[in-house]
Amino acid sequence: MPYIQVMSSTGRTNFKYSICTSTSADAKSINQNLPTLLFIHPMSIAEHIFHAQFCDPRLRRFNLVSFDMRGGHGKTSGDKVPSHYGQDEAAEDIVKLMDALKLPACHLIAMSTGTTIATQFAISYPDHVLSLFLISHLCLEIPPEVAEGHQEVHDLWVSAFPDASTVLIETIYEAGFGNSQYMFSYPQLSPLVTAMATITYPVAAKRWNHHHLDEFRTMNLDFYLNRRSHSKHALARIAGPVKLVCGTEDVAYPVSHSEEFLEQLTEAGVDASLHVVPGAPHYLAPDYAHDVNPVLHDFIIQIEHRNVMYVQIPTQVVSPWEDMLRIAGWDPEASDDSDNMIIHPQGRKSIECSNSL
Repeated sequence: MPYIQVMSSTGRTNFKYSICTSTSADAKSINQNLPTLLFIHPMSIAEHIFHAQFCDPRLRRFNLVSFDMRGGHGKTSGDKVPSHYGQDEAAEDIVKLMDALKLPACHLIAMSTGTTIATQFAISYPDHVLSLFLISHLCLEIPPEVAEGHQEVHDLWVSAFPDASTVLIETIYEAGFGNSQYMFSYPQLSPLVTAMATITYPVAAKRWNHHHLDEFRTMNLDFYLNRRSHSKHALARIAGPVKLVCGTEDVAYPVSHSEEFLEQLTEAGVDASLHVVPGAPHYLAPDYAHDVNPVLHDFIIQIEHRNVMYVQIPTQVVSPWEDMLRIAGWDPEASDDSDNMIIHPQGRKSIECSNSL
């Protein structure tokens, strides 16, 4: 479980990170002869959201690097993020992290709020970026109705911690239910996502308790509300190709949202394209890896063909989070149909649901 400390203009951070190569799920450093993919997770969860990518043998032809964001995410710790922390400050943290890990220019893979950071990073530090793979991008200003939904979830979470000695567990589950609808569209959660939630919410309840509600607001509300779109001049600074990926069942952002950003990128002279996944929700990475991963692999291969054409696909790989997910109840050998669960606002769980994801 490696950590590395970096210092940026907004404070000192001890980043938890993961490096995977074709031969190791816990590598000390990257293979300098292979392309490096740097994953940026969304707010409110941690790096294990990319489990299905890190255990894909095709993608393990490359170096895969991820980390837990600041502000109460996962196992990363350090100075509290300031109230003005946003896409610029997050991009600065990532360039400091890349320098500390001695990473070369990377292909950035990001989902949801992570795409806001990745796009800002590509604009601010174009020499550090080879391409952008943006899943369910948030690179335009937030629609009012979506902002209202985030505000409701925020207010529910805050109300779960009325004072320093009280935690209203059912209210936490109610906030989690609202957030899961945004992330996964349906109340049914796959066994993998259920395990991810089992890992995430106890950490969140501890890291964003009554004493840290200001940091919770900064990372889980203001980061959404204060994000900004970019001018054509700014987008023109993106040096490499961009692949947008979105799902048709995203409850917050229709396909037209991605089409609008695609048009902006194209007008700015960026080599951009869009892949639409039928039936997929906002958070595509866990349950739609069978669709997303081949698109990502082929996107990187098209750019890096000469650098990987002789690299064999490893026969067997595991992700850095497999043991953790298994402990949380995920059984990859079990039938998805019998293990699906619904998380209700009251925090109860019922089983024997059909597989909707």
